[in-house]
Amino acid sequence: MTAEFSYNISYLLIQFALGFIVTFAFAIFFNAPKKSLADCSFIGALAWMAFLFSRHLTNDVVVATLVGAILVGLMSGNASKRLKMPATVFIYTGMIPLVPGYGIYYTMQNLVTKNYFVGAKLGIDTLLQAGAIAMGILIASVFSDSIKRVKIRRKK
Repeated sequence: MTAEFSYNISYLLIQFALGFIVTFAFAIFFNAPKKSLADCSFIGALAWMAFLFSRHLTNDVVVATLVGAILVGLMSGNASKRLKMPATVFIYTGMIPLVPGYGIYYTMQNLVTKNYFVGAKLGIDTLLQAGAIAMGILIASVFSDSIKRVKIRRKK
């Protein structure tokens, strides 16, 4: 049991590190400000971990993507306030691990090779994942705005 547990811990650490590295590379590629690189990378890595945990618990990629996107939205709002930068800097880079590139590629491959039914199924799944990303950011934005309003009302 201990060996299995340590394997899972090492797997999770590797996944976290890979999420961090991928997000860091895209943050550099997108010319994110240097003082935001660590935060962007950390947000992306945590979003990837949330995706993995949610996928393991629900066995649904769309729900897992939604959970990861909500986390990115919430953490991006906090990072933008702390570093006094637009939240989009953190959202764009933090979403990179959640983008369904696999689905887009295999959708096109199946459509080109005339496997229309498989391509259509993969295309719908990919669109659902993209919609989950958009919905997650929307939910996080609405949630953080409502928290701001409650805090402002309590101060009065």
